[in-house]
Amino acid sequence: MQKMLIIGLGLIGGSLGLALRLAGKNGDIPSFEITGYDRSAERLQKAAQMGAIDHASDALIAAVQDTHSVMLATPALAVPQILREIAPFLRAGTIVTDTASTKAAIMRWAEELLPANISFIGGHPMAGATGSLEAARADLFHHATYCLTPGTAANSQAIEKLHQIVQMLGATPLLIDAATHDRCVAAISHVPFLASVALVEMLTNDPQIELISKLASSGFRDTTRLAAGDPTMYHDISLTNREAILSWLDAYSEQLQALRQLLAAADEAGDARLKRFFEQARQQRQNIISAKTP
Repeated sequence: MQKMLIIGLGLIGGSLGLALRLAGKNGDIPSFEITGYDRSAERLQKAAQMGAIDHASDALIAAVQDTHSVMLATPALAVPQILREIAPFLRAGTIVTDTASTKAAIMRWAEELLPANISFIGGHPMAGATGSLEAARADLFHHATYCLTPGTAANSQAIEKLHQIVQMLGATPLLIDAATHDRCVAAISHVPFLASVALVEMLTNDPQIELISKLASSGFRDTTRLAAGDPTMYHDISLTNREAILSWLDAYSEQLQALRQLLAAADEAGDARLKRFFEQARQQRQNIISAKTP
């Protein structure tokens, strides 16, 4: 039986544990003995009660020494300190991976801090929801793309093993380099979060906010859902993927300005250019969504 350590028991860490333990009940799939570590004793206890982990540990170094693979399910800026702490105690050949939404900074830290006999493979499941451990579920990764970014020390056996683990989660592994990952994810995840935050802040400062709150319905909830995300996670994302996010924010601002100009010049009786703009956006959105691997 393979021993795995999950560091960080929030939404992603808890869901990883639930998914792998459920998959392991199938005799045709390798099973894992999962230890969970979290600085919160409350989350450790809750994860054990939920069945997300087999063992709870409040001693990181002891837990690391007795494992075959380590999954870091923490905010991005917590990763370097954790790598520093565990690096001297990892067994040769251990697979270490993460789940952070940015990859270039993570890969750089792994190269600097981990020994050459450790296979580090950056990871990012393109799945999530609001909430923390209480929202964890075994099917969170079903049909999701799971990005993998192997480090220079990662051997083919380690990459294949992590592929298998991702498939056990119900996800589809995708090998991708860190820079490409960060640029693409900035466009489809990080900028939408910032746009959501900006919309909320715009309304909060309006003198009619009480009336607006009474009128807000499904459209507002859908558009601003990302603003309900974990502030620590998005803080770390923004700082570790700043360059790509700023580039896309500039492009987004240009689109908003073009749309503003189009609306300002539109004929009140009906404007074919404005309608065509909306029609194109609807079709292009459908193209993007339908192109996603099931």
